[in-house]
Amino acid sequence: MRSSAISLGKHFGNLGKNYGEYRFALAPNEQKAMKGFFDQAFVRVFKSYVVDQWHYYIPQTIGAYLIYDWAIKTNHKLSKKDPSVYANDV
Repeated sequence: MRSSAISLGKHFGNLGKNYGEYRFALAPNEQKAMKGFFDQAFVRVFKSYVVDQWHYYIPQTIGAYLIYDWAIKTNHKLSKKDPSVYANDV
């Protein structure tokens, strides 16, 4: 492990040069605030979750809907009164 100038106890003004380290940045007023927002926030999310991974949730969704529909129809059929039971009532 290389010891850095800070760990050697040098003061901030006498730290030395770091060669090969470059950092480039733009000031906040020079940047575009909404650059790529719609592309990155909506299009990429739609592509990654809907187009690329449809096989994870489409079959389960269809199966859940079919079970739900069957349960509603069965409940409606079972909750009806049978008219033949009440045919002889006066």
